[in-house]
Amino acid sequence: MLPALFGSQRNIFYGWYIVAAGIVINMLSGGLVMHSFNFYVAELKNEFMWSATLFGVAFMITRIESGVLGPIQGWLIDRFGPQTMMRMGLLSTGIGLLAFSQLNSEATFIGFYFIVAIGASVGGFMTVSVAVVTWFERKRSRALGFMSTGFALGGFMTPLVSWLIEGIGWRNTAIASAIILFVVGQILATLFVRQPQDKGLMKDGEPPPQAGGARRLSPQGNEFRHRDFTVREAMKTRAFWGLALAHGAPLLVVSGVFVHFASLVIEIEGLTVVHASAAYTAMNVAQLAGQLGMGYLGDRFSKRLLLIPAMFGHCGAAVMLAFAASFEVVMLAAIINGLAWGSRAPLITALRADYFGASNFGKIMGWSSVVMSTFMTVGGFLSGVLFDATGSYAVPFTVLGLGALTGVIWVAMAGRPRLPGVRVISASGALRAAQPIVMFRPNRATSGEIAREASQRVDLNS
Repeated sequence: MLPALFGSQRNIFYGWYIVAAGIVINMLSGGLVMHSFNFYVAELKNEFMWSATLFGVAFMITRIESGVLGPIQGWLIDRFGPQTMMRMGLLSTGIGLLAFSQLNSEATFIGFYFIVAIGASVGGFMTVSVAVVTWFERKRSRALGFMSTGFALGGFMTPLVSWLIEGIGWRNTAIASAIILFVVGQILATLFVRQPQDKGLMKDGEPPPQAGGARRLSPQGNEFRHRDFTVREAMKTRAFWGLALAHGAPLLVVSGVFVHFASLVIEIEGLTVVHASAAYTAMNVAQLAGQLGMGYLGDRFSKRLLLIPAMFGHCGAAVMLAFAASFEVVMLAAIINGLAWGSRAPLITALRADYFGASNFGKIMGWSSVVMSTFMTVGGFLSGVLFDATGSYAVPFTVLGLGALTGVIWVAMAGRPRLPGVRVISASGALRAAQPIVMFRPNRATSGEIAREASQRVDLNS
């Protein structure tokens, strides 16, 4: 990773440049749009005296949009490539932020934020993830963990964004954000080459297999898969729905934090937006640590087991925020939520690619986003409604935390899927070394040659 960022070695695998570009794009998108939303909410509430439910509705609409467009976006990424979709998404985000700076009513707020959300979705996490999954296999968890740090790093921009909002106003801050995100993003989008073969490379920077040599099955290889799953085949498995629900349940807490964190902290006696900014920064430090740590551990240990503490972490953090009465409790909850957040996302994304393969990953992730967006929708909207009904964040965040805890159940049901029609047989002798390739991955480029050589060696030994 570091050689890719600082150029300390000559022979740097090109995939790491894609990871580095994804870090910066996710950092800008997360810092200038997603993480900053709750600070914009605080300003808009003060200026227009709008209810918390309105912001919950706006967040709900954008999550519905993400869910509906998810399958289409996944198909478009697989069809036209990440670079094209990245450029389109960044353009939409820039236009949306410029329009957002001119809003003057509830209707224009929802409409302009809707445009921003579409762009951030199309040019954000899913598109970058598909690109990284296509370039990595053996080091997939590590690459996704590094790439995901961009979103956490974006959280460090929130003090700057809040300072700009206080200094030059939220409208001018939105305009500046649009310009920065569009210009930098369009430059970095040029690095998103579609697949390693387009540059004469193999995944993970490995040398191409020698003629007659069997390529070893990677640690993440699925012993029940001789080719990548189609979308229809994946959706018929329990693993698809288990991972989608496990990815979605903790998003109840994430969405509540996105919309209400600054407002929740300000509601506590003696605390201000400065305290909210400090706690949010601490949460992003913890998120960064979780992403780096689990990106490393995920390539070595069971991803499913590593996911379980993250689910408990989201639940515990939400309940702590629900009843927080001091800055110390808010800070502790923020750190726990950040660790859980950073650990969970790269592990589930890598596990999904391990299970179903990279060939149709964009479409599979797109359909998964329908489930995930449902949880984001419910979390953002329900928390706003419950706050307006009770006048407190205690009930909303307790409910969100208990919902996140169900993620443990969904992880448990997400066992490794078996591709329909595959028969697992044993082999011996020379054929045994070729079996993982011949039997379970005959769609690989060298599979035919390996099969023929293995067969000839078996004949000679008969």
